[in-house]
Amino acid sequence: MSIMYLAGSETLLSKIDQMAQLVLANPTITAKELAQKMGYAEQKSVYYWLEKAGYRGLKDFKQSVLSGCFQFARLPDAQLAKDAPRPAIPLYTGDKLRRVDCSEFLDAHLGPGSFAVQLQGGGSGDILIIDPEALCTQGSIVLVSTGDKASQARVYYMAGKSPIYVDLNNPNLLLSPDFVIGKVVFVVKRAI
Repeated sequence: MSIMYLAGSETLLSKIDQMAQLVLANPTITAKELAQKMGYAEQKSVYYWLEKAGYRGLKDFKQSVLSGCFQFARLPDAQLAKDAPRPAIPLYTGDKLRRVDCSEFLDAHLGPGSFAVQLQGGGSGDILIIDPEALCTQGSIVLVSTGDKASQARVYYMAGKSPIYVDLNNPNLLLSPDFVIGKVVFVVKRAI
């Protein structure tokens, strides 16, 4: 589901865009947390804006945002900062330690709907780079949503059966996700 662009809907778009950014920053965010971060006294304000934008609820909205279907409102070209310099992080590759710009490498290897999630709790500080459009193969690590919780899982396929999702942190636990957010394509480990 993508947002419809309606004349005179700048307020709606900015509210929904803010909510989408908060969901991308924390896929497990609750309606109560969204309300607090947006300065609303009650979480029903969150549901008001979601309904006005055509979403059936927070779960539907999260699925749209995290699967890459959600389209952020586009700023007029005069406001886009395409020419603003981006800090270049050098990435050394291969045997000859050829230096390339890390952002160019990521741009070349990620889909347009890719996003990053910073882990809290176990693995705190690690950053997962998720590509909702990347092809999953046997044993791929994916980010899944179960209820209001996002978890990492390995996915396994058996002919004629539904995929099996095994919790990455507890291999004895099978997960039944509401939906797959996307494949984990890069992990930036926090060393300190």
